[in-house]
Amino acid sequence: MTPFRGKLRIRHLEIVLMVADQGSLSKAASQLHMTQSGLSRAIAEIEECVDGRLFERSAKGMVCTPLGLAMCRHASILLSDFGKAEADLAAVARGELGSLTVGCFAMFSGWPLADAVRGFRGAHPQVALTIQMGTHERLIEDLDSGSLDVLISRYTSSLDPLIYRSISLLDDSVVLTCSIGHPLAASTDPKLADCARYPWLTALPGGRIRRELDDMWRRHSLAPPAMIGALSLEFGMAMLSSGEGNYVWMLPGGVAAALQARGALCVLPVDLQLATFPLAAIWRRDRSSTRQVRAFIAALARVVKEGQAA
Repeated sequence: MTPFRGKLRIRHLEIVLMVADQGSLSKAASQLHMTQSGLSRAIAEIEECVDGRLFERSAKGMVCTPLGLAMCRHASILLSDFGKAEADLAAVARGELGSLTVGCFAMFSGWPLADAVRGFRGAHPQVALTIQMGTHERLIEDLDSGSLDVLISRYTSSLDPLIYRSISLLDDSVVLTCSIGHPLAASTDPKLADCARYPWLTALPGGRIRRELDDMWRRHSLAPPAMIGALSLEFGMAMLSSGEGNYVWMLPGGVAAALQARGALCVLPVDLQLATFPLAAIWRRDRSSTRQVRAFIAALARVVKEGQAA
């Protein structure tokens, strides 16, 4: 056994991540319920294990060295693996067949995710299932750290195919929607200029879609409408149903079609001509897809296929 394997402990990994996160020995010691001198001794012990400095003092506090950054990256992955192992073992001890943690970009959390979860649970009731919602960028970080088994999101051009595997589920565009009682809902041929007279619920500022919207307004010589950036189905539905402000809402086409079929909103026949990427199931190439992952992707694919046929 090497000195590294023989001496490095889970507690050491937690210490490194806490100091890196807090940037201060006193704050990290408080969070870890340690004395500052005890924490300093622990860091020295860890640095002896890895044979190098992990932190340097600066005007901004404790800053990671390149070795420290690498240590944090591996510590995050290792702790996620320990957490995953703990969840799997606890599930088996309860008589279940392991665990599955699925991340989902927030705008797909209703359709197709909720429908897929119902189908998966019906066929695999003994799998402990956890769902995490969030932004694409944050969920990719969680996938990289190992806290997610699979991610349901758009497969964007920024994802390296040498690092990530994927199964494409749906190619659809971004569409514009409004409430059933909105003035635009009664129009058979609304124009972009008509839609620009009302406030919009859109993607978050600074992202690709907002930049494409800015280009769109310039191409059409239109003043941009008031826009609220939000990635929440619950918030969007609340804004539409309030009847105040007459908002229009940008949504993925498949999500919008499912909500329109339920009578929740109206899809406007306006071509925004925005670049889109396919909805996909994404996982890391360095982590094998488990039987639970494959079964969940199959359930999701069935829901998408049924939605397209409807």
